[in-house]
Amino acid sequence: MYPFFFYPSGREMPQVDTGIQDYSKFLVDLEEAINEEAAAIRFYQKLMDLAPDAEQRDFIEHAHEEEIEHFRMFIALYRQLTGREAVVSVKDTVFSDYKSGIREAFEQELEAADLYQKMYLATRNIEIRDIFFKSMTDEMEHATRFSFIYHL
Repeated sequence: MYPFFFYPSGREMPQVDTGIQDYSKFLVDLEEAINEEAAAIRFYQKLMDLAPDAEQRDFIEHAHEEEIEHFRMFIALYRQLTGREAVVSVKDTVFSDYKSGIREAFEQELEAADLYQKMYLATRNIEIRDIFFKSMTDEMEHATRFSFIYHL
């Protein structure tokens, strides 16, 4: 989707004006985003397995697939910005039952949207902004879906 960030190994990465206001803070936030996306991927797989019907499973699966896309974009961006691979640390999301899991997913989606909005505003580079705009709007859509499921 964003070929600007994908380069075959062994090739030199082009010099890019990142336009990032606070580079070290941005990298810390990007590492957090990578880890949170990895956790969401695992979490949503568990929720899909607990879904009581196909409609709810489809809603969760949609979010799951987009979390995988975000994870891949963030990993590629990290590689582009640093020249190295991100170290991924996945934390399990603890929940007692399906309904509380859906509530937790809703809250995590809103938190992610807030983080991605801050990261979007932290750079003037259009390709980087596009990644965070897409991710932010996806997270807001996921929150809406989880809110719908929660209130069924």
